[in-house]
Amino acid sequence: MKLRYLLFLLVLLAIFPACNRDKRPTPTPFSNEDMSEEALDSASSQSMSITDLAADPEAFANSFVKISGRYRRLPLLVCDSDPHPSPATWQLVAEDGSAIAVGGFDSQIRPLLPDNLTMTVAGVWQLFDGPVGCGKNASGTQIWYLKASDILSPSPIARVTLTPTGAGGQIADSEEGTAVSPTTDPANPNATPTLPGNGDGGGDLPATPTGDGATIPTPPNNSTPTSDPNDPKGSDPTNTPTPTSDAANNDTPTPTGAGSATATPTGGTPAPTTSGGGGGSGGGNPTPTNSALSTATRNPNDFDVVEFDDLSPETPVLELLAANEAHLWPILFENTGAITITAVAEANMDLVLEILNPANDVVQQTNSGGAGALESIINAQLNLALDYKIRVYDLNGTEGEYCLIFSEAEGFPDSIKGRLTYGQTVNQTIEVLAINYWCFMGAKDDSITISSAVTGNTGDFVVALFGPPDFDAIGDEVFTTATITNLILPEDGMYMIGILDIDAGAASYSLTLTKK
Repeated sequence: MKLRYLLFLLVLLAIFPACNRDKRPTPTPFSNEDMSEEALDSASSQSMSITDLAADPEAFANSFVKISGRYRRLPLLVCDSDPHPSPATWQLVAEDGSAIAVGGFDSQIRPLLPDNLTMTVAGVWQLFDGPVGCGKNASGTQIWYLKASDILSPSPIARVTLTPTGAGGQIADSEEGTAVSPTTDPANPNATPTLPGNGDGGGDLPATPTGDGATIPTPPNNSTPTSDPNDPKGSDPTNTPTPTSDAANNDTPTPTGAGSATATPTGGTPAPTTSGGGGGSGGGNPTPTNSALSTATRNPNDFDVVEFDDLSPETPVLELLAANEAHLWPILFENTGAITITAVAEANMDLVLEILNPANDVVQQTNSGGAGALESIINAQLNLALDYKIRVYDLNGTEGEYCLIFSEAEGFPDSIKGRLTYGQTVNQTIEVLAINYWCFMGAKDDSITISSAVTGNTGDFVVALFGPPDFDAIGDEVFTTATITNLILPEDGMYMIGILDIDAGAASYSLTLTKK
């Protein structure tokens, strides 16, 4: 995937990198010391929409404006020497996908705030014109961005240091404007954390699943959760989740244990499976879960095991899973240890994804979508000091092909979005600096056309095709054009379409796959 990094090297030099991530800053309260002397009282700022600013940035040059949108981090650029940082280190994104660059307060908000948190920021809309990048490779760049002088919402952030209470958890505001976080009952520390009040508070806190499903059987590896996943020899079992059973209810079984939650996806959106190991920079100690599958007919420990070479973030794979076979992919960390795994298989396969710790305990697991569905584990915070593996197998030991990728927080957010069939059109929104992958089954000598189109106000999309026999790029048009026409497939098997926005924004697109 060297081509993938060469493509984005150009993008990174042309957009909004930060300077250096060798040292993570200590979260500190926001203060007026970060504000320029020109900072205007936020009450007198002109309210503007992100869409209007992005559409005509020159019209509002040097204006004091107030903007609301969803917070997005931008990747950090590491330079060995002579850095030329961009003044814009994060973004605000509108509902239609329009995005503007923002600079200021990065050392405070990056360690504290989750992506997609709604914020209101005041500052000066201005143009930066100068070099961005590392040393001699820095290139002259013009960037319109908001030089933030005040963070208006969520209001407690402007006054206190907030401590995230989980991987990617939202920060809620109470009616009095005081930062609140999930609390636990001291008498029952293993109970599910709750927020004060009814939880409506305007936040986007994830709902906690409740389990009235069928009885949960023994975990696939016949193991009992251990109290400390850092201990490869295990320990006396503690805090064993207690399942509930309702024979009249056909709901999917949901384990209720400390530190884990599983949500069922709807509409093709990946379902989060998060660890209670906490957010931050790679210090998580996920607790092994026994979220075993009620419909499992085979124990994966009895399958033939194939272990592959270490897998790095943003490296997609296509593999054939033989009958009664399990694949192991050792994980290589490059950033924070908070990983997202996405995978999809052939239509007849019921794919299972798991994360195993060094003791081969299952610390995360998902099989929520059924045969042919996209499976995902979202933002699982793992311990950077430990060696983990991704385990892939079919619930019923069926043979078939699958595609898989994992990404890591503060890296590129590449992901697999689903499986396509000939004649199908899908609509999706891509994340900043991401590559979206769509997988499909093809046959030798199929003549196919892949076409993409912008569906929002921004974006410039290009596509590429990868596939057998060696997962090489197919054809000469590799991330250079929005449409690839009449391409002949060389082999039978699973193929992967990659699509990216060369504007490196958060934009919406449609993708169509047809066969002649």
